[in-house]
Amino acid sequence: MKKFKLPMIMVIILTFGITLKSKAQQQSDGLYLTFTDYQNHKLSYGSITKGDKIAIHDFLEGNTITVISNGNKQTFLKKEIFGFRKNNQDYRFQDNKVYQIIDTEGFYLYRHDRLTQQNKGLKPVSTVYFSTKADSGIVMLTEENIDKAFAANHKFRNSVQAEFKNDDALNEYDTVLRKYKIKELYSESAK
Repeated sequence: MKKFKLPMIMVIILTFGITLKSKAQQQSDGLYLTFTDYQNHKLSYGSITKGDKIAIHDFLEGNTITVISNGNKQTFLKKEIFGFRKNNQDYRFQDNKVYQIIDTEGFYLYRHDRLTQQNKGLKPVSTVYFSTKADSGIVMLTEENIDKAFAANHKFRNSVQAEFKNDDALNEYDTVLRKYKIKELYSESAK
């Protein structure tokens, strides 16, 4: 009888652990109400059940978000919320714009699609931005902005000036190392 109880207890523990893990994996969408929530990976209004959704009113940079959770509809101002998580990707708000957080090592890189005049009208163009910390202001990734933000890090600033010929090159990605080249320079400057 004792031989039967130990394996049965292990099966129950494993089943319970898998169930908890499944629920955690399902809650991949939600809001980060504050910067602290983002730091602690604490999501509010997580989409667990069918019918729940988070609508980011991004058209013409609308200033609200609508959350439908458990049949209840709630509207938030973007300026009152740090960001959100959707499809296992984190986003942050600033000035009613949505910035996708694409890299957090050393300093933060973001991607934002902005409408730009093309031959046949306006088209979204993906532009890279950065901030020195997760809760500091987001600015466009340019050599001038790097110089201002990292004024005390002469090694990094000099490396950026030597490595990149123009601002468009600042978002080059090293497929071998799987990181942005500017992040490599930043890591080297910290040594």
